[in-house]
Amino acid sequence: MLIAMLPRALTAVTVGLLLWAVAVRPAFAEEEEARGVTYSLGANLHLTFTLDAALAGFSATNTSFGIGSSTPEGVRKGTRRWSEGFVKPQLGLEYNLGDEEGFLYGKFSVIGAATRGDGDALNPTGTANGPSKLAVEDLAAGWKSGFMFESLGDNAFDLSYGRQSFTVGDGFLIADGTQDGLRRAATYLGPRTAFDQAGIFRINTAPVRADLFHLRPVVKQGLMLDQDNADTKLWGGNIEWFESSHKDHGRLEYETRKRYVGATYIKVYKADSTGSRDFSFAGGDGSNMSANRDGLQIYSLRFGGTIVPKFEDFALYGEFGIQRNNSTDRRVRASAWYIQPQYTLTTLPWPTRVSYRYAHFSGDDDPTDTTDKSWDQFFTAGGPRGIGTWSQGEIYSQWTGLGNSNLNAHQIHLRTTPIEDTLDVGVVLYRFNFDKPGQIPGVTQKGIMDEINIYAEWSTPISGLSVMPIIGLGIPRNGLRQALGNADANDRKFWLAEVVVAYKF
Repeated sequence: MLIAMLPRALTAVTVGLLLWAVAVRPAFAEEEEARGVTYSLGANLHLTFTLDAALAGFSATNTSFGIGSSTPEGVRKGTRRWSEGFVKPQLGLEYNLGDEEGFLYGKFSVIGAATRGDGDALNPTGTANGPSKLAVEDLAAGWKSGFMFESLGDNAFDLSYGRQSFTVGDGFLIADGTQDGLRRAATYLGPRTAFDQAGIFRINTAPVRADLFHLRPVVKQGLMLDQDNADTKLWGGNIEWFESSHKDHGRLEYETRKRYVGATYIKVYKADSTGSRDFSFAGGDGSNMSANRDGLQIYSLRFGGTIVPKFEDFALYGEFGIQRNNSTDRRVRASAWYIQPQYTLTTLPWPTRVSYRYAHFSGDDDPTDTTDKSWDQFFTAGGPRGIGTWSQGEIYSQWTGLGNSNLNAHQIHLRTTPIEDTLDVGVVLYRFNFDKPGQIPGVTQKGIMDEINIYAEWSTPISGLSVMPIIGLGIPRNGLRQALGNADANDRKFWLAEVVVAYKF
């Protein structure tokens, strides 16, 4: 049913590539490095093909907590059912210059995405017209040092430039350079993450590694109905001390950093301050989360992992960031931080992990003065630590339009593994509060909503194929009712059911 709702051309390509990938994979298994299939085009030249694809179905009841979701035609529905899908084939090219010279590489990918059905649960909905979009995602080239500096580890230096994805830490500040939804389709799946003009120099040494980067989000206001990200050019640096949980892979992968401490600095040297969204501070009320970026500086410190060596079942994560802009027409004094203790119960029949996180993103109780104190959520996204990392709540993060600003969020996450490497089941509880209710005209109460998410992650017997069903319940509180207006219509529980089928080759 979901496949039938996608465009025929996209479906044909998706199914064809999936069948081809499954069919050829065993024949080339010995040549695989991580995933995909690799062809030798000569003694020193290799071509690698990988594929990512997903289909998802959604049913949302009492959208906007009873108000419903309007469409461009003015039709409003409290219940919405829709599906999303995408396919991302990618080619990687490597040319070996020799043991003493490293190798050159390039990557190219496209993403075809579509939404069908009633459209997403935003109000107004952004995809009721059934959008489809095929566009370039990755287009970058680079050089890796290979074993040129063998004492520092393989690929100790990695220099690249082009359109590509990039994440700092667990995505608290930087993880997603392209906004999804609207005419790009696939609002929830969010397959597009690449930055434009991304120059990245990774120093992959141990136990200290670093990144130097220049980034610009992919912005097309005409395509996105003037609702895209603010065009932002920035540069920055990141340095981390770490220990690896698997060999020395922590040099290259966040997920294998057993414990770490890091610091990041970001400077925005040019940002959009025009347009109908009014990214400027002087021209508006300063409440836009993307306002005041031109000249913005961000400083952050973070830590994470099993920070006490003899207590491996206990982990602690945290980050503290401040945003400063001293320009007279866009002065910023904002801050955000979180703390998250986590404990793994290994004595139970099923390994079970429980964590509590408190996250604070500053608000502005007087948005009409000359200083903006609301946190700019910047380019955060889901993050590499799984569900609920920085897309907080299946309903809050996706369908309220509020985001990680002017927010205090409590999260309790219980996750257990009935079948190792096959099945995980979890429950996530949230309580969301405004940090400064007065930032929103007419709001005096702090309570936004409570949310419950129940999910499962099943890695099927088919290699690379996973299934994730999720049920969500959002319960509105007084602050959100005031923000939405019409208190008689927004007092209902927001129910959400979804299932995501993903494939990686």
